[in-house]
Amino acid sequence: MKHCTLALVSLLVGFSFGNAQTDTLRSYTLNPITVTATRTEVPRTLVAPSISVITQEVLERQPQKSVFSIISQQVPSVFVTERGPIGFGVNSPAGQTLIRGIGGTPNTNVLTLIDGRPQFMGIFGHPVNDSYLSAHIERVEIIRGPASLLYGTNAMGGVINLITAKNDRIGISGKANVTYGTFNTRHAGIRLGYQGNQFSTTASYTNIHTDGHRPYARYTGNSGYLKASYTLSEQYEVSFDGSITKFNTFDPGTITSTKINDWMNIQRGYVGVSLDNTFDQSKGGVRILYNFGHHELSPYYNNNSWTSDDFVSTISAFQTFTLSSTTTFTTGITYDQFGGRGKNTLRNYGYHSVSQYATYLSIQHLFFERLLVNTGIRFDRNEMFGNELTPQLGASYKISDATTVRGFVGKGFRSPTIRELYLFPAPTPSLKPERLWNYEVGASHLVGNCFTADLTLFLQEGSNLIRREGVAPNFRLSNSGKFVHRGVEASGIFLPLDNLQLQGSYSFLEVGNDTRSVPKHKMFANIMYSYSMVSINLAAHHIETMYGSDYKRNKLPDYTVVVIDVSAKLLNNASCSLTIDNVLNETYYTVLGYPMPGRSITVGIQYSL
Repeated sequence: MKHCTLALVSLLVGFSFGNAQTDTLRSYTLNPITVTATRTEVPRTLVAPSISVITQEVLERQPQKSVFSIISQQVPSVFVTERGPIGFGVNSPAGQTLIRGIGGTPNTNVLTLIDGRPQFMGIFGHPVNDSYLSAHIERVEIIRGPASLLYGTNAMGGVINLITAKNDRIGISGKANVTYGTFNTRHAGIRLGYQGNQFSTTASYTNIHTDGHRPYARYTGNSGYLKASYTLSEQYEVSFDGSITKFNTFDPGTITSTKINDWMNIQRGYVGVSLDNTFDQSKGGVRILYNFGHHELSPYYNNNSWTSDDFVSTISAFQTFTLSSTTTFTTGITYDQFGGRGKNTLRNYGYHSVSQYATYLSIQHLFFERLLVNTGIRFDRNEMFGNELTPQLGASYKISDATTVRGFVGKGFRSPTIRELYLFPAPTPSLKPERLWNYEVGASHLVGNCFTADLTLFLQEGSNLIRREGVAPNFRLSNSGKFVHRGVEASGIFLPLDNLQLQGSYSFLEVGNDTRSVPKHKMFANIMYSYSMVSINLAAHHIETMYGSDYKRNKLPDYTVVVIDVSAKLLNNASCSLTIDNVLNETYYTVLGYPMPGRSITVGIQYSL
């Protein structure tokens, strides 16, 4: 208890509450196993790149909220722009994901993955956040910084890996939840699974709707997901998965320039096949993925209607070899082709595609049972831009059983998209890839099964950035931008009692002139307490010094959003919940001109099979 008391004094970064936890669950909460940064299972404190984990318990606490909204609130240096209670749309300014101030317009510098496989539009090169409704998402891992060594283009700023749910027991299992709240906002999600000796399958469906808190801000989305796997032998397993999401949303415009009936009809989906292998000294897999989409946008989009069909096809293979108890290496290859066709009222832009291939090698070695070194290099060949080399070096040193220090140097890059090369508003085939170098040091401290804290200092230097200059319709794109971003990130979890959890995070960012929707100070605090059949969660996130435009123009108000969530078990398998969002009824903006909702109330019922 002495160590826990000292830990409580040390924890200056916030609070969160959880249910009664065993020692195993406590260890997992404080130091979870991650796979995104290395493709192998490693405790988070031993990973050199900065990584954050959002657990299933956190996602289930507010099922009506987008996964990206939860990430934005809780993870230091990560911010996602929003314009309503749910629904992002596909255009700037909402739905921009920024990690350490890097995101792109649209969001092409942060890569979204599903189970480690890239997800982005074949024409515009960015993910569509509304495609990832939460019924089948079990866990999220976020790399805060470049991850191009393993994931290539678009991972320049970082990676968000959405990990799908697995069946946790033999036989049939399932979960369902229904919520209803202010602005006629409703959410229904159901997931059913079966686990046999060799065969397992999971299916889910999600429906979300809101009228929105402003006129012409309605959103309706439906998503289905299916995964099936079969164990061929002790060494091999084959699996199939696929998802389809359709949503309709409206952009109400800014409060000074409102829009009427500015609609978007979007369909996104993917299908994938995987063959995984596991041997005594080796494990890996082969992945085939096809991602597709159909977009229809109303005439308000650049004063022209827009219709497009796009695709991304990927074939990849990787294998990790354990040479000894201290040395492993991972090698992989990947081939991508992406593109599509688009047209507006005035012009048909025809069909365009780009292909690329890559190979990489990563080596990890443990020296003296304390120093873990990971280094690697990647070679990319793009038919438009030629060759790209991406090196990376990281190390973590265990000073004691409680304290680990780490350092990381890595490169990230992003190749220009089909839109930037060939489509409106300024087709520029001469563009070159953007590049970034990241330097960071950090330390983590773990005390028994009750406390963990993490601190990171980083510096990022970017060059060759693609900038848009001029005024419509005379836009111009060029590789003219440079930047230097620096900052501090801190996070901590404290478990003083089995039924009490405190969690918090803080980040400070200095981003020069790249200030649009990038908070200088971002804080999160969460307290969760459970007693008998009732669980109470109190969370707050605070944003300070943020601007609506670059060059520190149009300063947005500082704000603090407080959320209270109370849940109670009705039966062994059922519970009900009450959530009050924005308890203080703050008037705040994440995007210039788009006020966020005031106080809202949501009630829900959850059932587990």
